[in-house]
Amino acid sequence: MKDFIKELLRESLTLDLIENIMVDEDYPSSFNMEEFKSLHKFSQRIKYCEQHLKKISSGSSRIVYLIDNTKVLKLAKNTKGIAQCETEIQWGQDYYFASILAQTLDSHPDGLWVEMELARRVKASDFKKLYGFDFVSFGMYLRNKQAENKGQRSIFGVEEDELIKIEDSDFVHEIVDFMMNADSPAGDLARLNSYGLVNREGKDVIVLIDFGLTGDIYSSYYDKRN
Repeated sequence: MKDFIKELLRESLTLDLIENIMVDEDYPSSFNMEEFKSLHKFSQRIKYCEQHLKKISSGSSRIVYLIDNTKVLKLAKNTKGIAQCETEIQWGQDYYFASILAQTLDSHPDGLWVEMELARRVKASDFKKLYGFDFVSFGMYLRNKQAENKGQRSIFGVEEDELIKIEDSDFVHEIVDFMMNADSPAGDLARLNSYGLVNREGKDVIVLIDFGLTGDIYSSYYDKRN
């Protein structure tokens, strides 16, 4: 489990490495999307991206490249990376969850890569500022909800005043709804690195930027007991 958590932290798009990077155009002029789409091997795709884009994150399943000030490219390295890209492609285009998910803008039909909306780094204090509740309490609430959904007892005790704020939040209701529908592990949704800040209609909102993991993907690729 510790190795898995470390891997998620490496793969998450926290934007720590790109806060001071400014890109003034769409893809760099040297990057040809049609040429990139025509590449059939991972070695070719990664070589092309390394030549033309800035790498900002890498893990065992995917590499994330910065395109410009609005987009990133997530490139799958293997089958578990493809599975996570496919999940983000599916849900990132779902209108029902558009307010809480970073948008997926383009993708390979077989999940080899996904182009996603870029988000700014979020802090725990942003949850309090924008939504009024404590992030740690929010994480415990999500874990409790998932346990209850499985017919188990709540794991954590959440202070009453925080519980009222959390249960009164439309944002939380949508995150819980997504967690249940997408079979997204509560532990993953309780990580700060899973979220980012984007501007929607002139206002900062928090969205999920790393939502490719599901219970099935975890069991198939990360759970060492299998």
